[in-house]
Amino acid sequence: MVRTCMPRFSCFITTVNYVLEKCGLIEEVYLISHYHLEDRFNATMMLERLRNRRLAFIGDSIGRNQWESMLCMLATAIPNKDSIYEVNGSPITKHKGFLVFRFEDYNCTIEYYRAPYIVVQGSSPKGSPQGVRMTLRLDHMTWTHLKWKDADVLVFNSGHWWSYGKTIRNGVYFQEGTEVKMDMDLRTAFHKSIETLVDFVTTQVDTNKTQVVFRTYAPVHFRGGTWQTGGHCHQLKLPDFGPLPNKTEKLVDIVSSVLSKHPQGFQVMKMMNVTPMTYRRQDGHTSLYHFGPENGPGPLNRQDCSHWCLPGVPDSWNELLYALFLQRESLHSPNWTQISQVPL
Repeated sequence: MVRTCMPRFSCFITTVNYVLEKCGLIEEVYLISHYHLEDRFNATMMLERLRNRRLAFIGDSIGRNQWESMLCMLATAIPNKDSIYEVNGSPITKHKGFLVFRFEDYNCTIEYYRAPYIVVQGSSPKGSPQGVRMTLRLDHMTWTHLKWKDADVLVFNSGHWWSYGKTIRNGVYFQEGTEVKMDMDLRTAFHKSIETLVDFVTTQVDTNKTQVVFRTYAPVHFRGGTWQTGGHCHQLKLPDFGPLPNKTEKLVDIVSSVLSKHPQGFQVMKMMNVTPMTYRRQDGHTSLYHFGPENGPGPLNRQDCSHWCLPGVPDSWNELLYALFLQRESLHSPNWTQISQVPL
């Protein structure tokens, strides 16, 4: 059978259709269906519960992958796709760090804010040691927080950029206050960034109004190298049903540890652990087909084994998010029973 994501134009977002069509070029042993979500995700129900509200995703490009998935999933309930639009008129392929799509029929917005590290990335302070090009200010939330902190649902992710190659090797070091911590390791720095996030949520976000979720790290599946050194995954045809490696959940353990030690950690933020299930989906990446369908497959030594085909793995994350969302709604809304029984 030929693996297909979705036919072109099945989702109203042009760039998502690249992902859909390019994945359709790969021969696979099973067929991914269209966005027939059935009982696991009721788009009309979710839109009704989001009426006059805001859902925001804050994180890296894998977070954007999930945001695009959510847009497509919700759009299945809207016959007139022209009623879904970016509020600032920004093309989805070019933006200034954030995109906000309005579903006009429900007066709700689905938003994405780029924040690869969650904390501020910026110029190094004066007098920094030689070799320090930029710093991650581990005690400061990303500058965009004023745009999203009052949203009704916040979905954070972080981890993909917390690697030696994306930080220290590129001259990006860690800063606390005015001091650059030249000897701080990645694990400690990531831990401190999550502490900053949890402190921010407990002090700056009204968690009686806003639901907060942290979606854990989505593993990559490069074989024989990395993005820059010829890593590949196009030959991976099936999920990995073997045992999970010992280090699969090291970033998950850090997030869990911070939430456990904070007096209000798990009360204010739910950790949605998708890491083990996502590790198994080595077959779900865009691999060779990340340049757009008009360009055909890319070179074997330049594959994308980080981002995901749609429909695909990010849809499963959103089904879990939907369940957490409805769970909270049932606890916080006095009208939940009546609304949930309305025929859809």
